[in-house]
Amino acid sequence: MKLTLKQLTAGLFLVTIFFSCKTLKPIAPESTAVEIPKIVQPVSTIDVPVSADMKSYITQAENSVPTKFADNQQPCGGLRYSYTFTRTPFIITGSNNIVNLKFTGSYGIAASYCAKCGNLFGNGPQCLVPVLSAQCGMGGEPPRRMEIAYQSTISVLPNYHLKSKTVLYPDPKPIDRCNIIFGNIDVTDRLVGYLKGPLNNLGGQVDTKIAAFSLKPMFDQLWKNMSEEYKVGDVGFLNINPQSVCLSSFSLNGSVLNFSVGLTAKPVVTLVSAQQPATQLPPLSNYAPANGFNIYLDLLENYDHLTSVVSQQVAGQGVKVAGNEFDVQSVKIYGIGSKIAMMVEFSGTASGVIYLVGTPTYDTATHELSFPDLTFDLQTRAWMLKTAKWMFNGAITEAIKKRSMYNCSKFIADSKKNIESQMSRTFDNGIHSDVTISNLDIMQIYPTAEKLIVRTLSTGQIKVKMKM
Repeated sequence: MKLTLKQLTAGLFLVTIFFSCKTLKPIAPESTAVEIPKIVQPVSTIDVPVSADMKSYITQAENSVPTKFADNQQPCGGLRYSYTFTRTPFIITGSNNIVNLKFTGSYGIAASYCAKCGNLFGNGPQCLVPVLSAQCGMGGEPPRRMEIAYQSTISVLPNYHLKSKTVLYPDPKPIDRCNIIFGNIDVTDRLVGYLKGPLNNLGGQVDTKIAAFSLKPMFDQLWKNMSEEYKVGDVGFLNINPQSVCLSSFSLNGSVLNFSVGLTAKPVVTLVSAQQPATQLPPLSNYAPANGFNIYLDLLENYDHLTSVVSQQVAGQGVKVAGNEFDVQSVKIYGIGSKIAMMVEFSGTASGVIYLVGTPTYDTATHELSFPDLTFDLQTRAWMLKTAKWMFNGAITEAIKKRSMYNCSKFIADSKKNIESQMSRTFDNGIHSDVTISNLDIMQIYPTAEKLIVRTLSTGQIKVKMKM
């Protein structure tokens, strides 16, 4: 049978129409540049608990004062004495802003008493009656003991120097008394009176040492560390931008001084380095307790991971439409401005590629990322209407939309660990920070051509340990 030219032309046309219905390849949607809104950071109030071990410092103060006292007074009349007093090292305890310093003193005393003194035969003052003598804790006798205690109230001045007021409290308490009484004079009580002068001087020397100690170098270092820019893994660059500093009252536990440094700050995380100009440590301001930090962070999620998760959930799904089969083979997701595009490879009655577009939407209750407005792209829609009108059906988009979800729970948990790990670090001068992220909430999701920008609000605490 011979075909005429007209019949051959008609046949080729039908074949072309047939294969065009079988293979669908519309033009991919184009990406448009969209400006992502800039982060406006709230002022964070960061409470930084600080532990500072005062033991070495108290030891330095202790080493600056003598460990042994002695005196010798030999008047003609009345009580004559000589004594030695040796102290043990300080035992340091404390609570709140009170440091308790305690030690045990060993003492010995030799005393004599002249009831009446006069000038006898022009030979100068002499005792006119027999002299009564006694000794205690000296010679072959073991030393007697006395308990000495101080209370030192510590505060901080606006110039970051410590201030203390150290007093004997309670009064020195003999553990072993010397039972020597001359007339109405108790020699042990008189010795306590003699010792109060040098012991008060010892307390004054402790105050002098404390007053010479400044917290400013420590705060300068802390301020410098907080003012530097830090690379936070894949998150970007963190600038804490401290604004002011204040100091709480002290609380002492043994020799460890605990207090809180209050910082107001405007933390900023940027995708590119944006080191802020250095600022000087400001004067101390009034302390107000804070609950930690609040910071907006832009985290990045790549489309490859999102594609892998969604493709596993969507691939293999089949839809029947008016006697035709539509089977999803794979999907690929990428950004096109404020929306995402989903390239769907399919087979069945026809085969090829279609493109869907939708807006990423996040459910804070379920942590699910979905695309509730997912629909055919305009180019895909136009191609369908020309070559495969049966595919222009809501059943197809509904089937894909139903399974195109991504649970962000693991992403949130991994991001919290990553931020905690990157922000917890050891600085200079033995300063170490531990960062705990208590909550990381996704606030908004912005598609870009390369990645999804996930804007989060993080709340947490910073704990700093340092030694003075």
